[in-house]
Amino acid sequence: MLEMRRVADDEFVQWVHAESRAHGNRLNTDPEVLRPHFDLDRSIAVFDQGNIVGGAHSHRVEMSIPGASANIAGVANIAVQPTHTRRGVMTQMMNHQMKDLHERGEPIAALFATESIIYGRFGYGIGSLHEQWMIDRQYNGYARPYESSGRIVFVDPADITKELPDVFRRSTIDRPGVFQRAPHHWERDSQAPEHSQGGPGGLFYAAYESDGKVDGYVNYRTSGTTLTVIELMAATNEANSALWRFCFDLDRMYSTEALKRPVDDPLPWMLADPRRLQRSPRDGVWVRLIDVTASLRLRRYADSGRLVLEVRDEHCPWNEGRFELEGSPEGATCRASSSSPDLALAVSSLASAYMGAVSFSTLAKAGSVEECTPWALLRADRMFSVQYRPWTPHNF
Repeated sequence: MLEMRRVADDEFVQWVHAESRAHGNRLNTDPEVLRPHFDLDRSIAVFDQGNIVGGAHSHRVEMSIPGASANIAGVANIAVQPTHTRRGVMTQMMNHQMKDLHERGEPIAALFATESIIYGRFGYGIGSLHEQWMIDRQYNGYARPYESSGRIVFVDPADITKELPDVFRRSTIDRPGVFQRAPHHWERDSQAPEHSQGGPGGLFYAAYESDGKVDGYVNYRTSGTTLTVIELMAATNEANSALWRFCFDLDRMYSTEALKRPVDDPLPWMLADPRRLQRSPRDGVWVRLIDVTASLRLRRYADSGRLVLEVRDEHCPWNEGRFELEGSPEGATCRASSSSPDLALAVSSLASAYMGAVSFSTLAKAGSVEECTPWALLRADRMFSVQYRPWTPHNF
């Protein structure tokens, strides 16, 4: 019989190895190095005759939401070993975790899905999207003349903890779906083994300076004749233009790739021949409203208005029902209601619209939202609209 409980201190290494096996990986580091970054009180493990066969965990992290930020549960390390799949282990763990997060008073959970088909059935919805890009050198010219008053300088990897975190913060202000990198993540990146290894394929950091201030940076690597942008952050339009121009014009590079760009990135609109930019969209963070009432109170709304939402949630019964939302740019109130609904939808659809990843009208055309009151879709679209589309450039 399977047993589910938290991980004890002396079971941590076994738990890490079980998660690694479940994903087909072999650990390349001592598990004890990871221990300081895990709160075992937030862990879950499933045991079969004393052996760990499944597990999950969550971190308490800060995520930006429309008009505000929220302390949420960053769900990670979800794994079921191949010997115990199709036996309800994941369902058992996910239901236990959602109940635990609700009891902790954490209204939102988020995760990064290894497979996009899995988490919708547990009430998670796509919370952000990004694009992967590729463009050949001959087509990367700008539509308008370009000049820069600043300069590009290389940054020693050991020094990225000094000024780059502030650039990251300034570059992502007002952008839903962002997790600010923890200091130990910057430290880890600055000490990555590949910085000291010779040969091609290493990481480089370059920053844009103007008037003695760093306003942007790019992290990239090269392979053959392709430059791959790992991360490019710019707090000003000038820094953004200069850093892309630097990447496009690097000698001996005949194509440029970018791994994770926002869907409303300005670069396609800067190019003289935007059709040549190959763009592939992909889901980013997935969001789960653990407590609908509390979640709707947290964010801000672009338009003032009132909506009654009828929410379906088979995993969290406290979310099942009708909720009256009165929202504005200054804040919101939300409470249970017996009034006739304006919209009816599943909690996963509400999560995606909540983040601004998709409009209610689009979800309605997809069959995921029912409009019960005339013009309610338009009202909801206006209330939940965002200036910048959600983007998650960095995992928690």
